[in-house]
Amino acid sequence: MKALTFCLLISFVTGCVTIQSNTKSDAVPTFKRILVVTKMRKAPDSYAQGFVHAFPAGYQVCTVALSPLSFDNPNETIRKQVEACQSEVILTLELSKTGSIDRYHSSDYEYNAEMTSVATGQPFWKAIISANPNLGEQLSPRSVVKRLLNDHILDGKLPSSQSLQAVN
Repeated sequence: MKALTFCLLISFVTGCVTIQSNTKSDAVPTFKRILVVTKMRKAPDSYAQGFVHAFPAGYQVCTVALSPLSFDNPNETIRKQVEACQSEVILTLELSKTGSIDRYHSSDYEYNAEMTSVATGQPFWKAIISANPNLGEQLSPRSVVKRLLNDHILDGKLPSSQSLQAVN
């Protein structure tokens, strides 16, 4: 109960995010090129671009924002972007449960996250992420990258807010 109260208090300032993750340690490849795929309902395309600046120096990050309103084949769109960016891994973030706030109750947004090797097609990192509905559908890219660093999937440090990486 104290954690929930603390989370609600802090959520108005920074947002509350909880991440449960699992790593298949023996399957984590060495990589520097990442494609981030977002599958959201209402997030603008610019949201996916936020991931470009969230990764540590040395990583080349490309993004694809998939929308349920698009007529493009999602798998074909991802394949083309993997080729264009020469991505070695794919980080997919998909909204699995829409959050809501009403007068008496609030429910978190929930996301499924997965990192997959392009070479093998096999996932090596999975996470379930819950975020307070005050944040809306746009989960903080820094939260995801911080967890990837903590789980030893990525090397380096979170970039400062002033650091920028080139968009490929």
